[in-house]
Amino acid sequence: MQATELIRVLADATLFGEPLEGEVTALVNDTRQITANSCFIAIKGENFDGHQAVHQASQKGACMMIVEYLPEGWQQVPMTFVKVPSTYRAQAILANKFYQMPSQQLNVVAVTGTNGKTTTSTMISELLMALGRKTGVIGTLHYKVDQQFYPAVNTTPNALHLQQLFHEMVTNGCQDAIIEASSHALALGRLWYTDIDCAIFTNLTREHLDFHHTMEEYAYAKSLLFAQLGQRFHQGRPRLAIVNADDASAEIMMQATAAECLTYSITKEATAYATQIEAHQGTQSFTLHFEQKMYQVMLPMVGAYNVSNYLASFLCLVKHYQFTPEEVICATATFQGVSGRMQSIHEGQNFNVIVDFAHTPDAIQKVLAELKEQTVGRLITVIGHSGGNRDSGARPEIGDHVFAYSDEIVFTADNPRHEPVDKIARELIGSHDEKPYTIIEKREDAVAHAIRIAQAGDTLLFAGKGGETYQIIGDDKVPYSEEAVIRTALKTL
Repeated sequence: MQATELIRVLADATLFGEPLEGEVTALVNDTRQITANSCFIAIKGENFDGHQAVHQASQKGACMMIVEYLPEGWQQVPMTFVKVPSTYRAQAILANKFYQMPSQQLNVVAVTGTNGKTTTSTMISELLMALGRKTGVIGTLHYKVDQQFYPAVNTTPNALHLQQLFHEMVTNGCQDAIIEASSHALALGRLWYTDIDCAIFTNLTREHLDFHHTMEEYAYAKSLLFAQLGQRFHQGRPRLAIVNADDASAEIMMQATAAECLTYSITKEATAYATQIEAHQGTQSFTLHFEQKMYQVMLPMVGAYNVSNYLASFLCLVKHYQFTPEEVICATATFQGVSGRMQSIHEGQNFNVIVDFAHTPDAIQKVLAELKEQTVGRLITVIGHSGGNRDSGARPEIGDHVFAYSDEIVFTADNPRHEPVDKIARELIGSHDEKPYTIIEKREDAVAHAIRIAQAGDTLLFAGKGGETYQIIGDDKVPYSEEAVIRTALKTL
């Protein structure tokens, strides 16, 4: 793209240095990705200010640098400097332009909420593929472009990386992009210039208060997704907001948008709602009510909240994508669940093993309540909590739920970062001593211990890691697979 064409989209930009000319071959915000004739966006991060890389950018061949201030020694560097009020905001605008507005060429569905984002987005993608469509997915488990998978750095990547992924989806023939919209991403503007067609709200419970400070700020961040839907029709129809009517923050999300609002519920009448929810071994059935008709659905996941996630997915496919209810329910028969979300692991043992990502007070309570009701023997919980400037204030409530429902508890590492595992465990335990518990710092050892003490009819819940492929210990991301560790331990029995 010609440099003049790229920069023309910035309304408040001042040029310094070399004349603006030639072609920009790449748009980057990481010095390791700078190549000849690239445009380098200087972002001020927590640990590094891109403005300090002016000489490195020049040596690697960058032709242009987007800055908030002119860095020291800029006069001696043969580059064009484009000064803007915010390089973070300019990054979103430039990325959208450079990659030719890719989200406008896709059906973009964005899912936000404290819990259920991964399950709902995975359901939508899997059902769409079963119905013959090519999808891209951006979320906690991975980034997916058709059948190509990339490790997820953040649940929602920065605006530049996001537009790159959208562009790759378009290039590879994807029709749909299903994305998880985290509250951090919404508050920090990572979804700016993403053209969203359908937004889904799952729920709002305590999480990330280390970042948002209050539940009001947290709710406001989530509502930004719905405000971003805009007021234009898309393909002759209004944009859609699909909202969980069972959540106390539902009205906040609906007030934030001009889009048409659909609701779903597992407790009352809504656009789509469920009754007669019955759990079976590893599955559950329910009656789905929609447009004065009833449908019988079998879902290969336990937990009433997963019925709720399914209702959101169902409404998206029927009302946004215009599939018939019968087509969606038929496709549901091919759905096999979500890795690390109420995932049952069997290696011939005579007790139940469940892996779940639950790590917030609300999610922990719901998972434990569900499993306690289904367990014949003891409910043994293996759990930790993320450390290092995370929302440690949630630990007492998490501990209350764990002791209320579990018969035995193993406290261990989750992503401890620089915080001692024993300190995290003690904050989870608080003054509780009514149930037997132990602290085993290394998670692999904690898994092996729980499996060794399990007896016939027990249920083991491994909470917190889910499908994550790493542990964060200190500053290092250490490869770790909960499922692989559990299967290895089970096979040694």
